[in-house]
Amino acid sequence: MMSENNVEKNTVKETQNTFNLAREVWEWFYTIVIALVIAIAIKAFLFDIVRVDGPSMYPTLVNNDRLLVTKLGYKPERGDIIILDSNYKNRSEFYKEYEENNDTTLNPFTKAGLYFKLDDNLRRKYYVKRIIGMPGDTIDIKDGRVILNGEVLDEPYYDGVTNITDYAASYPFTVSEDCVFVMGDNRPNSKDSRSTELGEVPIKAIAGKSQVRLWPLNTISLTK
Repeated sequence: MMSENNVEKNTVKETQNTFNLAREVWEWFYTIVIALVIAIAIKAFLFDIVRVDGPSMYPTLVNNDRLLVTKLGYKPERGDIIILDSNYKNRSEFYKEYEENNDTTLNPFTKAGLYFKLDDNLRRKYYVKRIIGMPGDTIDIKDGRVILNGEVLDEPYYDGVTNITDYAASYPFTVSEDCVFVMGDNRPNSKDSRSTELGEVPIKAIAGKSQVRLWPLNTISLTK
């Protein structure tokens, strides 16, 4: 027969095993949650990996290239290849009208909740483009060339012609404060600031700067 001491020892051992299992499950759960929070924070504020969709930056970048994009502390400069949210202006206008119509002020949390109810044309849609004009710059397009502040822009990344794509736009055009003027390197096949549909891009719409092409492996290089 099993003594009372043995019964007590077995009970204690079973309790310890149960406790240890519960603690181990909790530690795994806690670790996974922390890892997810860190990953989300890195993606939101530090850097991201994005895929090029389409030929608008050819030959500098091609369809399905993977780019390392940095975000934290980025300050736009002419010539940078950037990732921008093409629907930023439309979404900002929608939020503004929503606040006026509902006599309310949207905070970041309510905007985040409202975001998932937006139409596709208001949700984030990212373009890869190159900054051509900075705030205060005057852009003109003449004889197939980009004229920046009265001088032909030196563009070592592009040797073709640049034409006006939207005759609803008027030139010369002066870039507004807190905005940039962008174009794709594949000028005949790029929807960019020459189109009134996109127009000049608010600096707040810039998600980051492309730094490195990571994929395909045989093309790993700095993007410039």
